[in-house]
Amino acid sequence: MTRKLFKYGRRSLLLAFGGFGATSLTCQQQDSQAQEPEFNLYLSKLTKQNKSVRGETLRQIAASKGIIYGGYTQRAYDELPHDIKFKENFCREYAMVVGGFFGVTVGPFGYNNYNFQQTDAFFNFATQNNLIFRAHPLIWNEFNSPWLVEKFKAADTTSAEIDKIFTNHVATLAKRHAGRIHSWDVINEAINVDDGRSDNLKDTTKSGIRGEKCPAWLNFLGPDYIERAFHIAAQADPKAILVYNDNGLTYSNPYNSSWDGKRRIAVLKLLERLKAKGTPVHALGIQSHLDGSRNQEFDGQKFRKFLSDVASMGLQIIISELDVRDAKLPKDMATRDRLVAEAYYQYLSVVLDEPAVTTIVSWGLSDRYTWLSGFAPRKDDADVRPLLLDRGYLRKPAWNAVARALREAPNRT
Repeated sequence: MTRKLFKYGRRSLLLAFGGFGATSLTCQQQDSQAQEPEFNLYLSKLTKQNKSVRGETLRQIAASKGIIYGGYTQRAYDELPHDIKFKENFCREYAMVVGGFFGVTVGPFGYNNYNFQQTDAFFNFATQNNLIFRAHPLIWNEFNSPWLVEKFKAADTTSAEIDKIFTNHVATLAKRHAGRIHSWDVINEAINVDDGRSDNLKDTTKSGIRGEKCPAWLNFLGPDYIERAFHIAAQADPKAILVYNDNGLTYSNPYNSSWDGKRRIAVLKLLERLKAKGTPVHALGIQSHLDGSRNQEFDGQKFRKFLSDVASMGLQIIISELDVRDAKLPKDMATRDRLVAEAYYQYLSVVLDEPAVTTIVSWGLSDRYTWLSGFAPRKDDADVRPLLLDRGYLRKPAWNAVARALREAPNRT
C-alpha cells in the first residue's frame, strides 16, 4: 500500500489524525501516488473514534494536568455584559481572562492621569466568575496614549521627564490590582533583529511605532529600561508572575538563519542578560499567532530545543496569544478547519511536552470576535475561522485538536 511519512515530533500517525482530519500540509511525501482507499478508510475510522466528549471543557482537561487554560475576550468592556451566550461559553471553557492595559485606553493622558474603567471591568468580570486574572502589558512601544506619543516626539522632551513618566507608569499599573493578578506582561515585543543593534532591541527611530519613526523608551532611557521595569513591577506587586512577552518565534527554515530563528536566539540572549543581572523575570510569554499555511515550516525538534533552553534558566513558559490564521488557506470550510486544527495540534503537542509550560491563553474564543477579521482578512471575503468555536459558539475541529493535545500532555501535578 502506498504510504506517506508524517513528521509530528513526539506524536504518532494514529494520534496525529484522530479527531480532526485525515490529510496534512506537513506531509513529507516519498512518492506522488494517491493513497489507496483502505488507507483513507483507516484514517476515517480514527476520526470517528476520537470525537470530543461534550461534557468536558478545556479548563477541566487542562486543570487535570496542572495547566491553566485561559483566553482573551476580543470584546469591548461595554459589550461584554450584553452577550450572555459569549460569557457562558467563555467561563465554561476558560479558567483565566486577560485584561488589556493598553496605553491608548488607560493612559497616561497627562502626568499621573489614568482611566481604568475598561480594565477594571474585566477584573470585575474575572472576580464575579471565579476566573484567574492576567494583565497585559505594562510597557509596549506600539500602543501608547496620544499624550505620551507627543511627549516622545517633542524636541524639548528630556530623558528625566520620560524617566519620571516611566517609573510612575509601571508602578501605577502594577499596583492597581496588586496581589490579585496571576501574571503581568511587563515588557511586550522589545526585540527587532532588523534594526541592527548588537543587543537586537527594537529601535523605534528605525522601525517606527505603527509606521511612524520616533523615539520611545529605549532612546530616552537606554537598554536598561527593560530590567528597571521588572524591578519596579516586582516592588509594586511581589506576588505576580512577571513575564517578558514576544512574537515571531515559531517557525524554522532553518533554525539559525530564519527570521523567527534569529528572534529566538535574540530572546534567549535577552533573558540570559536579565537573569545574569538578577532581574525578577519569572516567565517567557510566547504569543503563538500561528499560520495554517505554514504548517510545513514548524520544526518540532528545533522549537522543543528552544523551550528547553528557556526552561533551563528556571523560567516558566506561557503560551500567551494562541490563534491560527487561515487567510491563505483554501476557501472550502472543511479543508480550512482541518488545517487550522492541524496547526493547533502539531504546535501544542510539542509545546506541552515541556513541563515549564504552565499556562495557555487563546487569543479569542469564537470566530464571531477576532482581531484577524481586520488584521488578516481573506481575499475571497469569506469569514476567517481562526478560533476554537464558530460564530454560533459550536466547537470546531480546532477545539478537538487542543483538547487532544491537552489530554496527551504530561502531568504537571
